[in-house]
Amino acid sequence: MAVRRTSLTWVCWLVACPAAIGADTPDPLGYPASVGEAVRDSGAVKEAPRPDPAPQVPVARGSDVRRADEPQVPGGLDPWRIPDFATDPGGLLTWFQEPTPASPCDLDLVDPAWTGPGELAYHQSSCRCRCARDHTRAFRSELLGRLWVDAEYLLWASAPQRLPPLITASPSTAAPADVGVVGRPGTVVLFGGDEAFGPMRSGGRITGGYWFDPTQHRGVSAGWFGLTNATSTTAITSRGGAPWLARPYVDAVTGQPAAIIVPPPGGVPGDPALLAQALAATQTTSFSGVDVRYQHALACGRFHRRYLTGGWKFLMLDDSLVVRDVAVVSTGTPGGLPREAFASADVFRSLTRFNGAELGIVERWWRERTSLQIVGTVALGASSIGTSIGGGTIATETTGTPGDTTTAVTGVTPGGLLAQPTNMGSFDTSLLSAAGEVGIAADYALWSQCRLSIGYTFLWLTTVGRAADQVDIAVNPSQLGGGTLQGVPAPVFDLRTSIFWAQGVSVGLEYQF
Repeated sequence: MAVRRTSLTWVCWLVACPAAIGADTPDPLGYPASVGEAVRDSGAVKEAPRPDPAPQVPVARGSDVRRADEPQVPGGLDPWRIPDFATDPGGLLTWFQEPTPASPCDLDLVDPAWTGPGELAYHQSSCRCRCARDHTRAFRSELLGRLWVDAEYLLWASAPQRLPPLITASPSTAAPADVGVVGRPGTVVLFGGDEAFGPMRSGGRITGGYWFDPTQHRGVSAGWFGLTNATSTTAITSRGGAPWLARPYVDAVTGQPAAIIVPPPGGVPGDPALLAQALAATQTTSFSGVDVRYQHALACGRFHRRYLTGGWKFLMLDDSLVVRDVAVVSTGTPGGLPREAFASADVFRSLTRFNGAELGIVERWWRERTSLQIVGTVALGASSIGTSIGGGTIATETTGTPGDTTTAVTGVTPGGLLAQPTNMGSFDTSLLSAAGEVGIAADYALWSQCRLSIGYTFLWLTTVGRAADQVDIAVNPSQLGGGTLQGVPAPVFDLRTSIFWAQGVSVGLEYQF
């Protein structure tokens, strides 16, 4: 058939990618150039002499006989398809059922003008499954045929953070002035004093998108990723001072290291056997993000694309640090009644939310059933950092008999040890920030619509708040136990920021509808 191409879409595609389809490329096999591009009543479509007859293939539904090189695709949801090309109305494309093609071989229906580079490379591969119903794009609707979704399993690690000494222990033979004090003989740090690494942990990433043209030159996508919480926990108990457990700090008045054994206003009993201790510390980090992107092809060879991508990126880092200290002092026999309990807690949390405009390059090559993709993006925006610091101490007394006890609260004071009225509260700050991402991925087409991938990603954020960085270990002991501050105010809040990164491998499955 000799036809005139008047469709703006078809002309724009040829102008954008002159190398994609040469001038001598035959008309689309499944879609003649007249489909959707010329009004039949205008006389644009005319009969032309045909070459030597091709083998005739019977139509599965209907009594007509249709040539294998004639249009094979029934019309349906796709507005580009004209229903007149279907001889049997029952064979039209529907949401839930595909029509039976006139040709039993998908290879006869592959059309470069209506197929993305990945599917085209697959169908031209020497190792494809030949002449099998492989759900080619020719049988998919205009809307659903351009949708895709990618689900990935992530195994990532993240940046560590430096923890100050938070829990210490000393042998029962230690001098009273040395118990729990960092740097004194026999003192060991049980939690903190080093880096808390963000260990390798699982996560997931889901991305979906839509191509504006069937050859995948322009499209949009949106994705979310998240990692499971990275948690570091230590819990220790002790009885009778064997060993002594303590909370270290630096005396802001003298500048010397110090420690508390029993949360104030409690005190150490004269007989260590009357003391029972339980200390616990937990550090938790969670990381997630969202991005929305538009992609436009800058270079568009048949099996190569260079996309300029831009959009919006959101990243969220939630960091927390909690230290709890419980000491029980019996006034009679060990574990007997009456007894007093002193429980304190320090809670630090930092929440960083980054919003920024993103710009980058995506480079991708296809070869038969495989492809390689390289991604590089940079986002500029702001990090909104919210920090909250809180703490408190509760004193209780338990009286009665072993079978009939009564517990009453005898005191509640603000602040634990490192969280005091001088630094407790909520603080919000916004700072200029940048985020970047680089990645590489290779995939393999299981069939024309489904690809299995493996990749590596490195992502960084220049300005974040970490919970441990907001801990001030200098404490003015005058305000411990609810006392009145005398002298220098300490601890204090002073926002400290750092660089955060996350990296790791991924395994994914992409499906093209």
